[in-house]
Amino acid sequence: MTPKHAHFLIDFYGKVCADSGKAKYILEAICEMWHHPENIDEIFRKYQKEIYGLPGYPFEYILYGLKWILEQEDINFKGRPSKKQAELDEICKKQNIITPENRKGSQLAISLLCDVANGTHPVESLLKANLDIRPKSK
Repeated sequence: MTPKHAHFLIDFYGKVCADSGKAKYILEAICEMWHHPENIDEIFRKYQKEIYGLPGYPFEYILYGLKWILEQEDINFKGRPSKKQAELDEICKKQNIITPENRKGSQLAISLLCDVANGTHPVESLLKANLDIRPKSK
């Protein structure tokens, strides 16, 4: 199964519900990795004690899995309407997150995490981002 940002969003929501203080460190670490993807091992060591005991995906898997997803989002990015870009910027701003240069594609995934950290339910956040979350029949 290929990991998707929705999987990480639901996992993050579980972490927020379990311990919002520790979950803030997860978001901080993810954003640090977003800015400096070459430093994952260092980021892992820096935050592992802060987030110890949170349920869900292992911290190392989150960092490496999201690194891959975020890079793919940047590669596939073709642009977005200015109104939607302003919405994403505002969501991230509430968490003091600044989008790195040339990372607008991956900003959508980061804004989903920020939206949940801001108190939005993940389903509402996904719908607001126009991501299709309906189950598909085979």
